[in-house]
Amino acid sequence: MSSTITSLSASITATSAAATSSTATQTLSAGKNLKVVGIILAIVSGCLIGSSFVFKKKGLLRSQAGGVAGEGVAYLKSALWWTGMIMMILGELCNFAAYAFVEAIVVTPLGALSVVICAILSSIFLKERLTFFGWLGCGLCILGSVIIALNGPTEDSVGEIRQFQKLFISPGFIAWISVLIAAAVVIIVFFAPRYGTKSMLWYIMVCSMIGGISVSVTTGLGAAIVQTAMGDNQFKFWFMYFLLGFVVVTLLTEVFYLNKALALFNTAMVTPTYYVIFTFFSM
Repeated sequence: MSSTITSLSASITATSAAATSSTATQTLSAGKNLKVVGIILAIVSGCLIGSSFVFKKKGLLRSQAGGVAGEGVAYLKSALWWTGMIMMILGELCNFAAYAFVEAIVVTPLGALSVVICAILSSIFLKERLTFFGWLGCGLCILGSVIIALNGPTEDSVGEIRQFQKLFISPGFIAWISVLIAAAVVIIVFFAPRYGTKSMLWYIMVCSMIGGISVSVTTGLGAAIVQTAMGDNQFKFWFMYFLLGFVVVTLLTEVFYLNKALALFNTAMVTPTYYVIFTFFSM
C-alpha cells in the first residue's frame, strides 16, 4: 500500500513538473513571437519614415520656391508634404506599437533602415549625392544597429501604468528630462535664431532631445495599451491621459524643428545625423 501511494505521489509530481515545463515553454514561445512582431513593425516603420523625408522635402521645396528657406508654414498647403507627413505618422504608429513588443534598445537602432531608404530615394528624386564616406557612414549605421539588436539586453516591460508612473517621477528620470528640455529651450531661444541657418546641428539637437524623451514615455505608454488590450484596463488612471498629451506635444515639437532642418539642409545629411543623435538620446 505504501509503495502504491509513493508511486502515485511520484506520478503526480512528474505530471505537475511536465505541465509547468509546458507552460514555461509556451510562455517563452509567445515572448519570442511577440519580439518578432516588434522587429517587423520597427522595420516597416523605418521604410515609411525614410520615404516620408523625401516627400516632405519635395513639398517644402515647392512651397517655399521664391521665399526664404526655413521660414513660414506654406508647406501646410502642399499635398506632397502631407503625403510625407501621413507616411511619417504611420511609421511612428508602427514604431509606437513596436515599443510595446520589444525593448527600446532594439527598436531604436533598427531605425537605421530609414537612413538608407532616405539616402537612396534622395539620390533618385532630389538629386542629392552622398560621397563615399556618406555611404560608408550609412553602412556603419546599419552594422551598428544589427550588433545592438542582436546583443541588446533583455528588459522587463512595465505594463501597469501605476508602475510606470513611479518610474516617471523618480528623481533620476525627472532630472534627465529637465536637463534635455532646458537645453532644448536654450537652443530654441538663443542659438537656433542666430546660427540655425549655418549649421543643421541646432535644429537637429532640439528634435533629437525632445524625441529621446518621447521614446522613453512611448515605451511605457505602449506597454500599458497592450496591457489594456489583454483585459486589464489602464485608461481608468489619469496618468494615461497625461502621457498621451505629453507624447503629442513632444512629437509636434520634434516634427516642427525637423521640418526646419529639412528645409535648410541636404536631406541625405540631415537624416543620418538626426538618426545618430536621436538614437543616443533614446538609449
